Amino acid sequence: MAITDKIYVKNHQQLASQLETSFPKGAFKGATLDILFQGEGLAKLDEASRERVLDFAEDFLDCDCEANPHCGCAERKFIAYLLELREEGMGPDAVVDVMSDEYMLYAYPGDVLSFLDNSVRTLEAVETLADVDGRDDVAEEVQRRRNRLM
Repeated sequence: MAITDKIYVKNHQQLASQLETSFPKGAFKGATLDILFQGEGLAKLDEASRERVLDFAEDFLDCDCEANPHCGCAERKFIAYLLELREEGMGPDAVVDVMSDEYMLYAYPGDVLSFLDNSVRTLEAVETLADVDGRDDVAEEVQRRRNRLM
């Protein structure tokens, strides 16, 4: 299961009440994206919630894909965001706090830790494959990236 399947809308019930409709808690679920980021949904939200939702849309949903927001770009951008937070030295609890403050999203710190650990293991595998293939430049770059996550 991808980490984006484990990212949830904070204050879900409050937002559902403001919007006068129900939607899934998962931030990257199709219905959530449709309700929160299209149509009249934004106008119904209080100012603070609207700002966070707009920040999320601006940072992750801005792409030229025909299938936007269901194209996968938002998920890829969010994964890059999580990795950047880790590279800045944040642990799982801090990552959750930042995403909550910036975008009204939350995740369980254990899920974030698992994602980060899997990311490091994946980079280790890529580094090994690059070494075997004689791609020293790639192996060195991957090693640098892996070290920034540790």
